Parts: sequence; C-alpha cells; structure tokens
Amino acid sequence: MPLPELEAKAEAPPMLIAGLLLVAATAALVMVAISSIAVNDQILWGALALTAFCTGLLLLMSALGGYGGLGLGTWRIGPWSLAWGALAFGPATISWLGPQTGPPAEILPGSVVRALWLIGVAMALFTMGYCGGPRRLASSLAKRATSRLTSRFTDDIRGPAVPWTLFGVGVAGQAASALVTGHLGYVGSASASTTATTGYSQFLTLLGECLPLAVAAAAMRAYRTRHLMARLTLAILFIAAIIAGAVAGGKTSFIVAVLAVIIPRTTIRGRFPAGLLVAAVACFLLIVIPFNLTYRASARGSVTLTTGQAVAAAPAIAGQVLADDFSPSVLGQSASYLAQRIRTIDSPAIIMQRTPSQIPYINPGQLAVSPLLDVIPRLLWPGKPILDVGYQMSQEYYELPPQVYTSSDITPEGDLYRHGGWFVLAIGMFLIGCGARIVDEVADLRRSIHGTFLILLLFPGLVLAGSDCATLLAGIPQMILLWFAVVTLSFTRRTAKPVGAWPPPPAR
Repeated sequence: MPLPELEAKAEAPPMLIAGLLLVAATAALVMVAISSIAVNDQILWGALALTAFCTGLLLLMSALGGYGGLGLGTWRIGPWSLAWGALAFGPATISWLGPQTGPPAEILPGSVVRALWLIGVAMALFTMGYCGGPRRLASSLAKRATSRLTSRFTDDIRGPAVPWTLFGVGVAGQAASALVTGHLGYVGSASASTTATTGYSQFLTLLGECLPLAVAAAAMRAYRTRHLMARLTLAILFIAAIIAGAVAGGKTSFIVAVLAVIIPRTTIRGRFPAGLLVAAVACFLLIVIPFNLTYRASARGSVTLTTGQAVAAAPAIAGQVLADDFSPSVLGQSASYLAQRIRTIDSPAIIMQRTPSQIPYINPGQLAVSPLLDVIPRLLWPGKPILDVGYQMSQEYYELPPQVYTSSDITPEGDLYRHGGWFVLAIGMFLIGCGARIVDEVADLRRSIHGTFLILLLFPGLVLAGSDCATLLAGIPQMILLWFAVVTLSFTRRTAKPVGAWPPPPAR
C-alpha cells in the first residue's frame, strides 16, 4: 500500500472520534438555540451549531474515505462541499444579525432559523449518500471512465504550445460570446441573457472555460519540468486569466485561477501551499473585491455602459484601486462585504417562507425532465425556451419588477424543497451525495493528474452550489466532454514498448 494511503489509514481513528465529538457537541448548541427567546440569539447559536455539525461531518467523511487530514488536500468535491457549507451557512449567516436592505429585507428572521434546520438535514443526507451510497458502482464507473485516458496518455504536457493554445481558445470563446450576446459576464446588456440567444452561444461559452484550464496546463508543466520558460509562461497566463475575469466583472474567476495553480502544485509536490493560499486571500480582500465593487458600479450606474466602454474604463479603475492605501479598514470592509455575498441561507429561507403558503410546490417530476431538456443544444432546438431560473426567482420570491435584471441564488437545497418539501429534499440530497462520490472517484488525483481539469470545470458549480438542480446537472455532461477533449489535446500519448526493448521479459 502506498505511503500516503498508510498515513491516511493511521489518521482515520482520531479523525473519526473528533468528528463524532463535534457532531455530539452540535446537540448542545442546538439546545441553547432552542432555549433562546430572542430570534437573533436563535440565529447566532443555530449558525454556530451548523458550523460544528458540517465540520464534524467533514471529519467523518475524510476518515471513512481514508483521505487523510481534512480531506481538503485531495481536492475532492465531497469534503470541499462540506467545508464550504460550514462557512457559507455558518459564520456568514451571523451577518443576518445586522439590519437588512434590498431583497433580503423580505426574509423574516424566523424563516432563517427554519432554513438552518433544513441545511442541517440536507448536509447529513449528502454525507450519507457520499459515504454510504453505491461505492463499488462509483469505483467501477470511475475506472471505466478514466482507464482509456490513463492508458493512452501520460501525465506530461505535450509541449510549451499547449497552455498558449488553450488560452487562445478560451479568449476566442469569451470574445465571440461577447460579440454575439452583447454582454461579457456582468458588463454589457443584462437583458440579453434573458431575452435572446443564438444556437451556438452555448458552444462559445463552453470554449471560454478553457481559460483557467490553460493556467492549469502551464502549472503542470512548470512544476514538473521546473524550466524557467515554463514558470514564466505560468506567470503570464495566470495574470492574464485574472485580468480577463476582472474585466468581465466576476470574482469567481479569480478563485478558479488560483485553484488552477494550487491544485497542480499540491498534486505534484505533495504539499498543500498554505502560504500561497493566505496570499491569495489577502489579494482577494485588498484588491479584487474593491476593484469589483467600483467596476460594477461604473458599468451599471445611472447609465449602463456597453461591453467596450466598460472594458475601456477598467484600467483607470484598477489604477485607482491600486493607488489607495491598503489599510485595515479596507480589509474590514471587504470581509464584511464577502460575508454578505457568500451568505447562502437567504435562498432556502425565502423559499421556506413562501412555499407552499403563498407559492405552491413545483411538480417533482420536473427535477428529472428539466435537466434532460437543458442538455439539448440550442443548435438542435432553435425554439428552446430561455431558462434563467435565478432571474425568475427574483421576480417570484422577491417580487422584483421584470426590468430589474438580477439573478438570485437558488441552491440545490432550496430548489429541492420547492419541488415537494422535506421528502424530495431528503431523496435529492442523498442522490447528490452519491453523484459527488462518483465524480470524486473519476477525478481522483491519486490515480492521475488528468482529473485536475475536471475538478476545475466542476468545482464552482458543485461546491459553491448557487444554482438550481437542473442547471447543475445539465452542465456536468458538457463539462465531461470538454474534459476528454482537453486531456486528449494536452497530454502526450503513451508509446507501446517495441519488441526486444530493454529490459527483456522474464524467463518462464
């Protein structure tokens, strides 16, 4: 048995005990929350209880899976989903104790308390599906899916042109999509995504996903070869990917670009780069968030700028942000903003508040039909309806006017509940846990570094999980197809050993 697996087995019993203790401690925090009279106290203690509960489940999952540590260094979807849940539904929920403005003001504090119970049940069932689901089936499917790749391709990038090729494809896809739709990420015409689209816009969007994959390919080559030019290529493409994401008005692109560097480094060097992660968090709080806020306010202020106008204004805004003093006050303001942005409890809270009392349940059968319809390319179905569920939810649950083009998070937990309540939630979260286990087995980095590309493609959707179930599930097949294509393009082929090659076969 390899040394990392032996170390993981040795760490399993202490982690198992620590996980059970944290889950038991959750009961005490729940009792404090129930005994509290003030609703704000119930939210506070409930959020702390959910944090402890998700952390305990994370330890149990890592111990039962034999991942070692917290399981985060293996870059598996399951452990990272619980870690994100502990943060986004736990400490971030405490920001609810302050006054609320805008759409969150529609949510009653009592609904937040009920939503905390909902998330606790959902995370427990997710863990049960991940750890107790069809493990043999997951391993069998993983071996079948990856055996062809691992048998045909090595872990070495073909050459120095591969990262640049992927980067060119990604930039071309994003630029063509901006020309066709009239918007680039957040900037440009917001109504275009809900009123019109073309048959090939989905294909262009998929090509745009190659941008962070180019950074990952450059990182693999840099860490394996240690050549100066390979490291220079990594630095150039990393900065270019961050700039491309910044002018599109996004923040998630920065996170994915950082992951594209950290995951290959962790896999190849065998160490989790904690220092690099701390530096990335500091840069995110001091530079990325202030720039993003100023840039978005400029792009959609009193006058909505076109994509070209917004991109042209980006350098001046970046210069203004970099010229400001990086004081602790800036860090505090960014941290406060980030806590409100990653707070995910709002969606299940407003759904539980208005479903089924004001808005009836949706037919559960749509959970099976909608992903199948969403997978069909618009090129084959020109009359395919535009399904912007987040935009529809803003109108239905927050009662925003149609001319306000904003998309609200739904989360799989909230979407499952609005399709039938607690029973559908229980079944759905168990199945999602089973699916996450299958994805983790397919993308297992201990088997091959090829899985890095798949993790980068699926990480934002599966871990951050702000979309509905149909959008979440429909995006997986096309990401897998892109993964196969990029692996085929990026890695060198294995050569068959010629007859008579050294060493000779052993004598019988």
